[in-house]
Amino acid sequence: MYDEFTQFWLQRNLNEIGKRAALEAIDNLGKSLPCTIKSVTGQIVTVAFLYANTAPFTLPDLTVPVDSSAYDYVPYQPGDTGVVRPTDIYIGNISGLGSPTPTNTKAPNLSALVFTPVGKKSFAAANPNARIIQGPDGGIMQTTQGTPSSVVTNQSGTTITFGNSVLVVEDGQISMTAGGQTVIVNSSGISIGGILFGTHTHPYLPGTGAQTETGNPQ
Repeated sequence: MYDEFTQFWLQRNLNEIGKRAALEAIDNLGKSLPCTIKSVTGQIVTVAFLYANTAPFTLPDLTVPVDSSAYDYVPYQPGDTGVVRPTDIYIGNISGLGSPTPTNTKAPNLSALVFTPVGKKSFAAANPNARIIQGPDGGIMQTTQGTPSSVVTNQSGTTITFGNSVLVVEDGQISMTAGGQTVIVNSSGISIGGILFGTHTHPYLPGTGAQTETGNPQ
């Protein structure tokens, strides 16, 4: 008995075979998905996905590098939101999350992701035309060696350091140290080398006719 289905199965199902092959290829591509940061270790974050994450396609939390560099260290915090975006091949060798040298083989869809922040409507800038650098503990600007030059600003004040010269600006006080000398300005007055300028006196110098004075050095 002639069985058309048996004889021409491939021809009759080429379209379906092609669709399945295309869907499998798409499924193997990296996934760009919304997520939130759950924990932070340096510039590596663990994220949870923000979408209808239901069975049978439930995705686990993933640990991925952030879109940053050693020259722009961003203080990401748990609760920050963004997206993970895929790279074309494995990047664990440069992120430190793995060691194999990548090849041109396509990486599995969740193994080559990078976290990227996304702006929010609720974000407000003090000056929309200025570059604003901020963090929970302020900011640090320094050379890659950390010394001799740095600027540290936080809730306690701002400290500018270059070698042994230091300028500290605090609420109600400014202190400067350079060349082994220290000058402090606050509500008590100006202190130079530990001596309060403006209230110190000069002793009588016998034979000079100079009298003891207050306030003006001789």
